[in-house]
Amino acid sequence: MPQTTTGPEPVTVRPNVWLLSSDEIPPLLFTCEQAARFLNVGRHRIFDLIRVGELRSVKVGNSRRISARALADYVAALEVTSG
Repeated sequence: MPQTTTGPEPVTVRPNVWLLSSDEIPPLLFTCEQAARFLNVGRHRIFDLIRVGELRSVKVGNSRRISARALADYVAALEVTSG
């Protein structure tokens, strides 16, 4: 009996960072200042969002960093709650 398929599985394309120059590699982590500029808010607002758990962050040494994924997730959550 022939097998049926529903179509090809989705493919995630990721650049091979080993083949990119350092100027072409997008940052994985942002400083709080960079995240604030990205979201068009103040630096203190970023720290408030981290403190209340609305924006995920990681510690790198003594500094806080925010991943591009965390920024995208925060914006997506805003879109859901804003309608």
